[in-house]
Amino acid sequence: MPARSPFLAILILLAAGPAAGQDPPAPDAPKPPEPVFVRLSVYPTASLSRYDYNNDVDLDELRVYVELRRVSQEGAVIPDALVRAAGGTADFVADHYEKRTVLERGRRPAEIEIEIGIPGRSAIREKLSLPDWLSLTEPRPAIVDPAGDLTVGWRFDRFAAPVDVRAYDFKTGKEFFARDNLAGTSVVIPSSRLPGATTVRVYIIASWLYKRFLGGPDYARGSEVNVIPWSQVFVRTK
Repeated sequence: MPARSPFLAILILLAAGPAAGQDPPAPDAPKPPEPVFVRLSVYPTASLSRYDYNNDVDLDELRVYVELRRVSQEGAVIPDALVRAAGGTADFVADHYEKRTVLERGRRPAEIEIEIGIPGRSAIREKLSLPDWLSLTEPRPAIVDPAGDLTVGWRFDRFAAPVDVRAYDFKTGKEFFARDNLAGTSVVIPSSRLPGATTVRVYIIASWLYKRFLGGPDYARGSEVNVIPWSQVFVRTK
């Protein structure tokens, strides 16, 4: 019997298919999308006034800042994402996204939703808790006499915490009062420090921010959420 042609043997092997009991090789699984470094900073903002003593009185806002980078905190900025925060679309500014939302009077939400859409991957969604709001109680927007002391008072909606207090001449930018980690609910700025015939900005911010880290396959190591409540007021001095 003549020997089989080597080409015929190859054809027989191909026709026979995989050996009995063996599964065909699985196709390559699609690679998961690369992780993204995300830093979310939310500022619940209570303004007794803005820019001037009688401008935007008793205005509550949510100020949201979103930083997106590829793979790690040192990665390239992602400028073509669609970021939605508190029901609106954030703007890309320099190297991050910003969204300011003015709230209805008396409406201070306990949480907000963030949605991040990056081309080529599924949207990332987070529901963020807002643990607290911080508000100045005094001084109210007014024209004040710099010959008297100025009392600065504040309150938290839910929890007491230390605050940092700052006051400066809004026209010159010169700070004339600064205190950190103040307990209690008030502090007095002595009249000897108050500048006259100008606009004074007073603001307070929580000394301790609320932080949590974001985990899961979507997030690069170190991704985080920061919530920092603060409040401001402008007064004029005679």
